Amino acid sequence: MENDILTSLLNLEREIMSDRFLRRKISMMEWGGADVSISKCLDEDTKKWLQDQPFLVISPQNSVPRRRAVITEFSEELSWLFHRLRIIFSGRIDYISKYDFYGSLAQSAIDYLEKNKESKDMRPLLLAVVNTAKGLLDE
Repeated sequence: MENDILTSLLNLEREIMSDRFLRRKISMMEWGGADVSISKCLDEDTKKWLQDQPFLVISPQNSVPRRRAVITEFSEELSWLFHRLRIIFSGRIDYISKYDFYGSLAQSAIDYLEKNKESKDMRPLLLAVVNTAKGLLDE
């Protein structure tokens, strides 16, 4: 199963790097789920959602439970990637592990965006998230 996932991730990387991908217009609803929100702008609802972090969460998940909002002009493309990764990892994600999985992907996108504020190329952002997904295979 892990070889199939790795092969799918490598194919996904090739797709992201292809000229065909850059020419394609992705029309995708922005991602929302597993305490992750992806959006073009930080609206009042999202601000309130982030501020209403639960004080105490009792959960067997591995990471610290918290909400994450990824704000980027590439929100549709990043949402597309989250949907693709959901399909690729469907056999490994359950109702608990989804919070660790999507939280890690979102955090990698947030970290990338903070370090590369001026970037106008979506590919490095998407590839950073795919690399995080690859790292999750080892866990």
